[in-house]
Amino acid sequence: MTIPNKSGKYRALKDIVIQTACAEESQTAAADAGLQQPKPRQAAEFGNIPQSDPLLRRLLPEVDHRTVGEILVHPDFARMRRCYVPDTIANYESAVFPGGWQSAAYRTAALGAIVCLWANFDEANRATWPTLALFKRAVSTFGFSSPRQIDDFVRRLTETGHIVQERVVADGRLRLLKPTEKLLAWDREVIAPYYEALQLLYPEPGYGLPIARDPEFHLAQRRCAVKIFPIIGIFLRKIVELLPFYNMYQGLNVLLVLADRQATDPDKSMHERDLAEIQHRFRTSRSHIRNIITTAEASGLIIWTEGSRRRFAATPQALAATDLFIAYTLASHDLTYRMAMKEMGRDPGALVY
Repeated sequence: MTIPNKSGKYRALKDIVIQTACAEESQTAAADAGLQQPKPRQAAEFGNIPQSDPLLRRLLPEVDHRTVGEILVHPDFARMRRCYVPDTIANYESAVFPGGWQSAAYRTAALGAIVCLWANFDEANRATWPTLALFKRAVSTFGFSSPRQIDDFVRRLTETGHIVQERVVADGRLRLLKPTEKLLAWDREVIAPYYEALQLLYPEPGYGLPIARDPEFHLAQRRCAVKIFPIIGIFLRKIVELLPFYNMYQGLNVLLVLADRQATDPDKSMHERDLAEIQHRFRTSRSHIRNIITTAEASGLIIWTEGSRRRFAATPQALAATDLFIAYTLASHDLTYRMAMKEMGRDPGALVY
């Protein structure tokens, strides 16, 4: 079952991805860059791609890294996705998610911010002290939470032993948010699947340290990640189709699963009962899964394939949006890998095509 777009014509997935990502670009600029009818590019050609192509621009101009566009058109992208989706979302299941609560975008961002701020902590530099105030400012970069939500989550993480609040000797009014080894170990598991996915696409020179869960690399990577918080916030908001799902518990993860299943078997529609396994893993109610499906329908990301509304399928827009999300996460992880390796005095290796 191939799903037509609203015009009744069939559109290549990569075309939709390019158009989605370039929504903020002018029509003239997009046409000049050749984005209306993008052609799959072989890796060897990337050196000749004009910088006007938005998806081929570096996230940080001064750091050479794998770009979003390069990752999207990789011939093994679909094979990589089959590993990316289950391996990354496994760390957001309720059984392992810190605090024992449901995963949501603001909680995931908060956990990353705690580790990143601690990795950057310099006792001699008060501006780096990971206080609750600094933590809230960092999380606000992503724009998905309220101060009360953050307070509740910090309280919960303290109760479950994922963080401790250390009193500052020089100023008893302040407490620093310190991740325990319990949280650090989870965070190493979180970033590893992204590098395993990159390894599938680019085995040379590879990503050995993060895949090995190396503690030194982990903290170096998290120190560098702070520098791209604004970039992450921008790309999360840029994929407008996904915005409604960020603050739905497990919303984005469920959507990733749906899109991946559709991409794997385009001729097969899905039934709500097919999601029973997801419901169990994420410990969500049946009604919550229905709410996610309803939101996806309203966003044009699924269509019902029967009049009885029993079977549905992910649309090309859903596949495009989730693929773009995957490519952005991998590009940002490749970027921070290269930044971290440089900080450690290690050679990240040339970009082999």
